[in-house]
Order: sequence, then structure tokens, then C-alpha cells
Amino acid sequence: MFVRKIIFLILNKFDYLNEKLPSIFDKVFDKHLNISKKDKNRIRACVNEIIRLRGILDYLIEIGSKKRINHIDPKIKNILRLGIYELTFDEIVPEFAAIHSSVQLAKTNINRKSSSMVNAVLRNIQRLSGENENWNTSIIEKKIELAYPKWLLKRWKKKYGKELTNNLCVSLVTNKNMYLRLNTARSSINQMVSSLKKNNIKVIQHNEFNLFFKVIFGQQNILDNDLFKRGIISIQDPASGAVVELVDPQEKDFILDVCAAPGTKSLFMAQRVGPYGRITACDNSQGRINKALNDKLRHNQNNIHWHLLDASKDEYPFHEKILIDAPCSGTGVIGRRPDIKWRLKENDIKRLAEVQMSILENTSKYLKPGGKIIYSTCSLESEENEDIINRFLEDRSDFKLLVTNSLLPDRWVNLNGHMFSFPTITNTDGLFAAVLQKKN
Repeated sequence: MFVRKIIFLILNKFDYLNEKLPSIFDKVFDKHLNISKKDKNRIRACVNEIIRLRGILDYLIEIGSKKRINHIDPKIKNILRLGIYELTFDEIVPEFAAIHSSVQLAKTNINRKSSSMVNAVLRNIQRLSGENENWNTSIIEKKIELAYPKWLLKRWKKKYGKELTNNLCVSLVTNKNMYLRLNTARSSINQMVSSLKKNNIKVIQHNEFNLFFKVIFGQQNILDNDLFKRGIISIQDPASGAVVELVDPQEKDFILDVCAAPGTKSLFMAQRVGPYGRITACDNSQGRINKALNDKLRHNQNNIHWHLLDASKDEYPFHEKILIDAPCSGTGVIGRRPDIKWRLKENDIKRLAEVQMSILENTSKYLKPGGKIIYSTCSLESEENEDIINRFLEDRSDFKLLVTNSLLPDRWVNLNGHMFSFPTITNTDGLFAAVLQKKN
């Protein structure tokens, strides 16, 4: 019951705080220090899935209650979301436990009348589920659009068409692949596979990026694995690795990485440039930098130097290679961070595009002639991607676009020569990147 109460608390906070879900987790866990690691994992998993499926869960609440969702008390709504998720989509919790615990949660945290309503709604959903085989999967297929805000669906349909948008929506809800990147300077592939196997973790190698491995089984054991604790393996999506391929780090390179925290790409580049190379990593958030410093310590990577700087206005040393991992809407990583789709507003995209433009314009001042900037986002939106590049090149005749076909597999490159990992095509996060070279 304690775990469900914490889930209920987090769902309520998410509704009215409009904060990133990881931040809410941190704050709640800091106040409840007695929560075990196992329970924290369960809480995170449940909350993420409830947020991921929120629109569909609300549809089921309407069916079970015969009321419009906006006519239901917000706290009762979150208890019903939790109860229906456990009842319909969670394979761990028995049906009787999902119903009984939700009723008790309402009784102790709201009132007795609300518990009667929760019981009635969940019993209705239980009956409907029992009458329809594979009801949970068919609901996701038929009602997938409910899992996204209408304004975002409208944008995607306009750009990608109805069928591709539907496939994208399904992919971002159902595809939960985790990938690991191996530092081959510290372990062979065979050694890694053998070590992971002892922890009941099974992986397969990516067929295009051979340092990356998809976790087939045992995701929950990764963080406790010795290889992870020693920084020999990292959790990183191949799309993130593809951006590093565009930077093309070489031994002894000095690379500027702005907007870099939490530093996953920085670590990969640091490994590539070796002990005589250097990554100057910068971010405007000390909190994010602190997390990056912890990761740097775990990887024992001494050639990353972190600085608190604002890429839209601060000065940097001149470099031949600069990575801009620009702050963005994050629509390409909704599969991993489902809270994004409910926090994001359409006008945020225009606002972010102006921030991105200012970062690119300022950072370009510190690129040496002949050098290259790699501009990257984890967005699927043109305003943050192609439009930024086109606007920049219109004003800067001293720069040119380098097409990325020679550096990446064909399906990772769009018709304009930009990197674009579309989730349904590459089975990864959705990332965009363009390579800009300053003319001599």
C-alpha cells in the first residue's frame, strides 16, 4: 500500500507542478528515505507507464464511470488511472489486488464515498476486460491517438501523414528498447557478454553500430552490474552514438561540447579522443553538470573538463570541432520520457527555436576556419531542425552544409543530407543532426 500511496502522490504532483518527472521522483524520494531500491524501481516503472498511457486510461475511466473525465475529481482520477493500469496493462499485479488496493487508497486518502466509486469503476473495467480477449492490446491499437495531445497529433499528421503518424504513436508507446554502449578499450565484447550473462542480462549487437547492444532481457539488473558501476558499459541509444559519429572524434582531438550535460555524448567522445585529447564540456545548469561529474567519476574519464557557461551568450576557446546538443522540445524521445508530451505546449517549439538559433549563432563565433559544427536535437519538429539550419546558412555565406551520407547508413540520412533517426525506421530515439563547415 505504501508504494501505491507514493505513486498516487507523484501523479498528483505531476498534474499541478508541470515539472519534469525525474525531478519529481528525486524530490519525493529525498523526503521518503525509507523507500527501498526495489520499490523505487517499481514506482518509476508504474508512474512512467501511467503517464505514457494517460489518455487511454482516461478513456477507460469514462467507459467505467459513464462520466466525462473532466467531471471527475483529479485525485480520484489518479487513483483510477493507477487501478486501471494495474488491472488492464500490468502483468505483475493480480486483479483482486489492483481493485482492493485502489479502493483502500481512496478510502484512506480521500473519503469512503470516493472508494465506492473507485470500486464500481474498476469492477466495470474488470468485467469488460474478461469479456474481450486481448482487450489491452486492442485498445492501444484502436485508441492510440488518445495517448497524445491533439495539437501534437495535428502537427505530425501534417508533416508525416496519417499512417506514418499512427505507426510513430504506436512505436513511442510500445517500444521500450534499452541499449548499452561498450568501451572496448576496457573490455572485449565476449568478456562483456559473459559478465552480463552472470547477472541474467542478455544482449545482442546492433547491426550498424557495433559498440551498441540491445538489452533483450534483464534491464532491471543493469545498474547493479559491475561493468556499469565501473563505467565499462553505458546506457546510450544508438541515435546518440550516431551524432558522435558525425563529430568523428580522433585521437588527440580537442572538442567543444556545449549544452552537454548530462554528458553521455561527452563520455563517448572522451573515450575516442584518448588521454591526450580533451573534451571541453559546458552547460548552463549546475545541477545537470553535477550529475555529469558523477558519471565522469564512474567512468574514470580525466579528459573531460566541465564549465558552467551559457551557449547563447558566453565566450569559448576556438575549436576545430564543436558539438551543439541543443535544448529542444524532446519529441523524439517521448518513448523514453513520456511526461514530455503532456508538459509540452505548441508555443514552446517556437520559443525553443529562438533559443537554438541564438546558441548556433553565438557558438559559431568560436569555430576555426575549416572546422565543423554538429548541430543536434532530439526533436521531430522542422522548426527546431531543418529550419534552424536553413536560417543559419541564409545569413552565413562563410558556412556550408556537409552531407552525412558517407558517415552513416542510408536509412539514417534524409533527402537533405541531414541525419534523422525516425523511431519507426531506425528503432531508436528520434534525433536530428546537421554538419556545418566553416569555409577557409
